[in-house]
Amino acid sequence: MASTENGVPTELVDDAETDLGPLPAFLGPMVDWVARLPATVHVKLLVGYLTIAVLLLALGVFSIGVLNAVDGQVDMLTTLHAQSDSARQMIYKVTSQSHFRAMALLTQVDAWDDKIYVAKGDFVSGLTAVRAMGVSPSDASLDELEVVNTRFEAESQIVSEMYYSGNLERAEDLHLQVEHETSHELEDKLNTLIADSNDKAVAEVQSFDDNRRLLTFAVAAFSLSSLGMALLLGAVLSWSLIRPVRRVDRALKLIASGDFDQRVEVPNRDEFGSLTTNLNKTTAQLGSLYRDLESLNADLQETVQRKVLELHRAARLRRYVSPQLADSILAGDTEVDLGSSRKYLTIFQSDIRGFTEIAERMEPEHLVDELNAYFTEMTDIVFRHGGTLDKYIGDAILVFFGDPVPQDDQAQRAVKMALEMQDRVEELADHWTETYGESFRIGIGITTGWVNVGNIGSSARSDYTVLGNEVNLAARLSDRAEPGEILVSERTMMKAQGTVSGEVVDEVMLKGVSRPIKIYSLTRPTEPPPEGDAD
Repeated sequence: MASTENGVPTELVDDAETDLGPLPAFLGPMVDWVARLPATVHVKLLVGYLTIAVLLLALGVFSIGVLNAVDGQVDMLTTLHAQSDSARQMIYKVTSQSHFRAMALLTQVDAWDDKIYVAKGDFVSGLTAVRAMGVSPSDASLDELEVVNTRFEAESQIVSEMYYSGNLERAEDLHLQVEHETSHELEDKLNTLIADSNDKAVAEVQSFDDNRRLLTFAVAAFSLSSLGMALLLGAVLSWSLIRPVRRVDRALKLIASGDFDQRVEVPNRDEFGSLTTNLNKTTAQLGSLYRDLESLNADLQETVQRKVLELHRAARLRRYVSPQLADSILAGDTEVDLGSSRKYLTIFQSDIRGFTEIAERMEPEHLVDELNAYFTEMTDIVFRHGGTLDKYIGDAILVFFGDPVPQDDQAQRAVKMALEMQDRVEELADHWTETYGESFRIGIGITTGWVNVGNIGSSARSDYTVLGNEVNLAARLSDRAEPGEILVSERTMMKAQGTVSGEVVDEVMLKGVSRPIKIYSLTRPTEPPPEGDAD
């Protein structure tokens, strides 16, 4: 058995010291000194972060200075090249003036003389741009260039006057002897400007190459020294804090595994000392609480299972009946039996007429939107009349009345619901026709008789549904009904007497029934509407 030190197993302490590797020997004195400082962990971390932040700030300031120096040289090179390009464009403008003058004198087309003054304007703009760059040459040299250009403009004006006065021979002499010579003088001065800019660019490139090596070395040295200092500070600070954390972590692992007899001590005089004291107290209390928790857990599992069953029951109910009825059943105000049994119910089924053709013509997303809107409206009407929603079968709706809650007036509820559905579909049809050019109409079939009802399916999945001849008959009636028509069986008609009227349209034979069953087509209620609903 391991020996103890102050009531703490030494095996725990020694193992904790080496969980993440040994402390480097050269860091030992510095780590011990930081650990013994009478300061809180917050202060130690704050000082460390501030020191690293100062190093990073210094590196950033130095880097900005270096970048500014490099940026200045790059700007100078860019300006010198731009100045050379402007000077070359100005030479082109001077040369083009001589060509335009020659073409004007030869062809006597005034448009060539107009181009001369456009080129002069471009030359003046280029000279202004070079002066704004302020790099090279001196303002005095640019002033001389401007004086020569002024003289050149005056000479060009005289030649143009001779040209427009019809004295072409005199205009040609002045062009060759005066104007052309002045253009060469301008070109010489511009070539001098280009050569001076190129010389300065070469010198700037050489200076950039010389400084680049120095700047690279300075940035690398400063970065490495700052990184080294930051790493050293981070290592010392982290080791001074991580050693007591390791001991606490090792003890917590054992406590987490269920060993609530563990106790831990650390030499620190900061928050870690207080932490271990509270940890030891907490461990003692956990041993007692754990035993209480085991007892509570058993009770909790039983409660959770009961609540899950209630939630499952609620979800199933809300799939079939109105929210109000589902709440009443869950509250215990209404008793129901969802087991499979044979009951006397009224079955309703509706079907959209021509749905297949409509689906082929409509965009899928529009069709889905309208079906969802249709099902929402119809489901609200089902729940409003107390019907139980069985399922959606494609575009058809299957509903039954009289279960899970018995209803003496189930047939009346079904036919009233059918009439309201037809009215609502008539209202929706206007919107569908206006929006999509398609008109939805539904046929409805209603029967009353004995069916099998309840949860039918497998252990993996089951549905609360109805089966039997009456269900099949309701489907046949809904398929046969014309758009907007409601067909009901003889039993349904008898149960709904006084609510609606109808006329016999056919007789059908059902399996297990010895006589034909009359089929009725419903008309509107025979009784007058209640007062206040006349509108």
